Amino acid sequence: MITIAHISDLHFGRENPRLVDGLIHSLEAIQPQLVVISGDLTQRARKREFLAARSFLESLPWPILVTAGNHDIPAYNLVERFHNPWHRWSLYLGYEFEPIRRDRDYIAIGINTVRRAGSLVDWSRGRINHDQIGLITKYLNEEEDEKLRIIVAHHPFWLPGKYHRRHTIGGRDMALEAMQKAGVDIILSGHVHSAYTHLLGGVIVSHVGTAFSNRLIENSPNSFKIVHGDRRQITLETWEWTGTSFSIAERQVVNRIQGAWMYDN
Repeated sequence: MITIAHISDLHFGRENPRLVDGLIHSLEAIQPQLVVISGDLTQRARKREFLAARSFLESLPWPILVTAGNHDIPAYNLVERFHNPWHRWSLYLGYEFEPIRRDRDYIAIGINTVRRAGSLVDWSRGRINHDQIGLITKYLNEEEDEKLRIIVAHHPFWLPGKYHRRHTIGGRDMALEAMQKAGVDIILSGHVHSAYTHLLGGVIVSHVGTAFSNRLIENSPNSFKIVHGDRRQITLETWEWTGTSFSIAERQVVNRIQGAWMYDN
């Protein structure tokens, strides 16, 4: 059994210190075995924001897995964005771009879905490519069957209808097919600042909102998730900010039946 805390979209530069303290207080009570941070650590990829993010991450006493988000590369300095988009990330954070964490109960693979540009006007959209899909397949094929198989990416593999304008990740269908064959159990993502869970082709797609920034969207408070379980059953808890603390707003149970995840009736 594994207990994972999933937080995302920290947006240092727009953070609320009270919520930062509230999150830490909650995690201290939960004591996760792994903390996943799925991108957008900064608001505008500025030095002071990266340093604040680093200070926060280094204060966490638990193992962490960090992936980048579209806000973590320069938005306005186009020369740097196109020629050296990850200079500040590497200089001030130094975390791997495609991290892997393994333990007795799980394997978690982080994928960098950020792109410096795209074919559409909205460059915030992400993409997953053939090489990354091959990396996922390679590592999962080397693992024991009983380990929970987790993918972490910033961009969404599924969106509720009201968020369709934000678009799902490029290359999704190709990636999902490969993930199904490789036995991926759950994909953890962020980006749209809304918490939800969806079963997509037998794979759990779990999103969280912004953990503690003031970049909120309507009817979506600050949130994080706790994922607890194994390859037979997973409980997903959505924790939301109530104004004074984080508390459980929703609890969902999913069971793995004949290789596919289904909601508990």
